[in-house]
Amino acid sequence: MMINYFYNTIHPKIKNNSKAYWWLRDKYVLYKILISKIFDFPAPQKKRLLFYDLGGLGYGGTEAFLQILAKYTDKQKYDVYFMYADKVPEGSGIEDFTSRLSFIVEGGVFPIRFDYRLKDSTPPFFIHGMSPNIFKVIKDFHIDLLVVAGAGNSDFPFTAIKNIPIVMLNVFGQPNVQKNIMYHLCISQEVADKLSLIVPKEKVVVTYVPSELPLPGSEEAGKRLRRSLGISDNALIFGRIGRSSSSIFDPIGIRAFQIVVKKYPNTHYLIVSPAQDLRDIVKSEKIPNVHFVKGSGKMADLWSFYYAMDILAHFRKDGESFGLNIAQAMLCGRPVISHKSRFWNAHLEYLTNDFSRVAEIDDVNQYAGYMEWYIEKWKQNEILAMGEKARIKAEELVSIKKHINSFEKCLESALSK
Repeated sequence: MMINYFYNTIHPKIKNNSKAYWWLRDKYVLYKILISKIFDFPAPQKKRLLFYDLGGLGYGGTEAFLQILAKYTDKQKYDVYFMYADKVPEGSGIEDFTSRLSFIVEGGVFPIRFDYRLKDSTPPFFIHGMSPNIFKVIKDFHIDLLVVAGAGNSDFPFTAIKNIPIVMLNVFGQPNVQKNIMYHLCISQEVADKLSLIVPKEKVVVTYVPSELPLPGSEEAGKRLRRSLGISDNALIFGRIGRSSSSIFDPIGIRAFQIVVKKYPNTHYLIVSPAQDLRDIVKSEKIPNVHFVKGSGKMADLWSFYYAMDILAHFRKDGESFGLNIAQAMLCGRPVISHKSRFWNAHLEYLTNDFSRVAEIDDVNQYAGYMEWYIEKWKQNEILAMGEKARIKAEELVSIKKHINSFEKCLESALSK
């Protein structure tokens, strides 16, 4: 009873009227904290990985490579951080980063957004005014390993990071002698071959850009997309998806279609993220049955495009150092038409004659001939069988669930060294 009386009656009066009470209480709490700190020890910490890219939440193949590895890396073993700037690059076709941010967050990734003033236009492309600064992030977050993507050559910021191991997603085969780059994960054999005279072979690993499998309901979503464009179910659609930059636009696809559509008026060309040069050609020359769709970072929109079309009619002036869009079309059971390039031809490593055709450089007539050949095969109901061969091959090449273990072995090896 006395205890209750003290706490209910006397204690409130002391609290309300005595500065000494609050001074003593502060000292008591401080004492308890200091004693607890002496006997405290940190919880076991998982290894911490930092994925970094200036435009890391973009829609391109390089960005997708970083995103999917970050998402699927085992969170029981690693804490995964993803550092990016959310300024939209001009001419990228990107409208916002929200969907790509959701993509990595749903995989348990911790995003770190940074701002900056400007990026130099010449090597090493120093980024001015980074806030927060990557060097401080690595220190403050106790990062154990850095994962970056790039052409491969010395560049900002990783060239100045020497105290932790680095795994480089090498997309263009530039060599690098930096000792703490433990692995160059090259996105094709063609890329890997460019390193052979400079980088030790044990550091070079060919890793095709992985992908998730199509989402459930994507086939029906593709049908809805067709209908929204006014395309009947019994029409054949060629498709193309890629960056909207005019610098990589190759007219071979649209020029070939311009020939073919006159003979086969029930064919269409569905193009995601068209370059302005392409828009101008279609508009000025009044090419019929060409449909333009804005790019989207939503995977549901991506898969619906692949299922809306029947055959991927790919074009890109500088070719492909891998070609994620081609591989994803294959995952949806779509045969492929492409062309050779004066620059990159890594897509020829996996495009075989049982489900694809590849035109020579600038050979519009050959490309058009392949379009016509596929149209005839489509009329004979032979497209599905070719598409199934493409799907089987693509699942083996790029399914993320089949390849994430190989990436984690590289992480483990890099950390052990």
